[in-house]
Parts: sequence; structure tokens; C-alpha cells
Amino acid sequence: MTKHSPTLPQIAADATRACAIQTTLETVRETLGMEVGYLSEFVDERAVFRAVSAPGLEALIQPSQSMDLREVYCKHILDGGLPRLMGDTSQHPIAVELPITRMIPIGSHLSVPVHRADGSVFGMFCFLSRNTRTDLDEQALHLVEAQSQRVASYLEPSE
Repeated sequence: MTKHSPTLPQIAADATRACAIQTTLETVRETLGMEVGYLSEFVDERAVFRAVSAPGLEALIQPSQSMDLREVYCKHILDGGLPRLMGDTSQHPIAVELPITRMIPIGSHLSVPVHRADGSVFGMFCFLSRNTRTDLDEQALHLVEAQSQRVASYLEPSE
């Protein structure tokens, strides 16, 4: 994770909306009891971290850092190779094979796409924990889906 690009205030519709994105990210992470939450944007085959909530883990992930899409779960989730909700990543061969799973490590993961107004994928709204979280369920997934739509609305200019 060495490549850097624009930060959240540069991609959100305005500073107030950038703050709302960060607040939404932190609230969902805390509600789910996850250790890391982030909003990524897909840029040139990379996942660029635009907003991050990772108290105590800032050395692992920071806004404007990026990773190759082949090295993170995002592309595999969009392609259907991984589910959006993984309470135990060790149960999914693709997740086990990805070096990031061991590097962080990632025990559980929940991620949904964030769509632009035109329907194209902006990036992903993701939450992870170093621990297995078999208590994560469809209700958690629905929460993240609803909030990803809210975040998407903050990326669009107001009429």
C-alpha cells in the first residue's frame, strides 16, 4: 500500500458531505463492532481508500493509500467469487489464498458496492475484524447496504 491519491474531501460533493461520509463510516463500524471500516474508490485497477475508520490500526490502513484490486476482496466480491458477508474468512478458499487475509489478519469481512447515480460502481463500503464473527447476519448486511446508498448520495453534487 504505497500509492497515494486524492483524499475524501476532494471526491465528496462538499466538505459537509465528506464529514457525513466519515461519520457514517464510523457509526456503522461501531454498530457492527468491527475493527476497520473504509470507503474505497476503484481507480486504474486499484482500490483507493478514501475514508477510513480504524482506531489503533492506523499503521495498517490510511486514507489515500491504495492496493491492487487483485490483492483485496473487492474485485472477488463483485465477480461473485466471494460473498459480501463472511463471518469466518477461513471458510472461503479465495479469501484464504489472498495474502491480505494473513497480513492483517482478516477473520471476518462485510462489504458492499457503492454505486454512482449512473449505476456504475464507485468502489466498496467495507468492514472487517481480525476475529471470526459468526454473529454477523443478514441484518448486518442490510445495514451496510442501506448506508452504502447513503454514502453514494454524498458523492453526488446536490441539485
